[in-house]
Amino acid sequence: MNNKERYKAAFSRVHSGVQPGERKPEHRRSKMTRRAAVLAAAICLAGAFSVTAFAANLFGLKDLVLGADDGVKDPSYTVEMISLQGYSGSDEYKAAAEWAAFLENYDKDGTLLAKVGNGPTGLDEKYNLYYVYTQEMADKLEEITGKYGLSLHRTLTIAESAEELFELAGTGDFLGEGHTRWGGYVYEDGTFHIDGRVLLPSGVNIDYQLMDCVKGSFTDTLLNIGDAGSYTEWPYETSSGVQVTLALGPAKALVIADLPGSFATVNVLAGAEEYSGGLTAADLEAIADTFDFSMLK
Repeated sequence: MNNKERYKAAFSRVHSGVQPGERKPEHRRSKMTRRAAVLAAAICLAGAFSVTAFAANLFGLKDLVLGADDGVKDPSYTVEMISLQGYSGSDEYKAAAEWAAFLENYDKDGTLLAKVGNGPTGLDEKYNLYYVYTQEMADKLEEITGKYGLSLHRTLTIAESAEELFELAGTGDFLGEGHTRWGGYVYEDGTFHIDGRVLLPSGVNIDYQLMDCVKGSFTDTLLNIGDAGSYTEWPYETSSGVQVTLALGPAKALVIADLPGSFATVNVLAGAEEYSGGLTAADLEAIADTFDFSMLK
């Protein structure tokens, strides 16, 4: 792994789906420097849907994948990254795709990063929460966010508990019974990531990560889902009356809610195969029912 890969792995907050352990952040509320943002990354790692829409691949996983045309997909093996910001066609998706494509092709040999090293970049602090280490990268980020009318995140606060996260994000308690509540992090606009564990009716505990991206801001987090074609998808109305997309794959599952003011994705760290938990469709629906998405923005 070269310097560029090490830097990107530590900083980019691209989730791999590795199961998290219990995390107790060491830092309380503060404006985040680049180094603190890296630490936070290490700590964390509305409409109805119809059968016809899914048959046409509308509002499904394929509409979240950053494809080969974006310069993100590696044709040598099946690793597909999805946007956690919104479906294709949304400004948030387009910005995430363009930024990911730029990063994929920028400073490939790590020469520019090597010049920066571990020292300060000399750039404006407003880029501290993004993978930016040259003025050219800063200019590109400004170009993309300006093009789509999106705001840059300015601060990131670590929440040491779910209750603190609810307060910081401005949500109610959206976690139902059976949840083991951990902390996460919250951006200034209420965009947040939380880790947790939920108890299934069968008595099995399942870990998850939830990312809720407020619309109108630029969030660069992506999710590796492997092969999107290996998932079974269906629309589902949760017990709180919110329409979601459920996707059950061999090694993980997803609950996706396109809400009026935000886009929420639950990355369920278990899948249909026995080696990854033997999750069933009924299990995934039960998990979705434990989240009150109507409490989110």
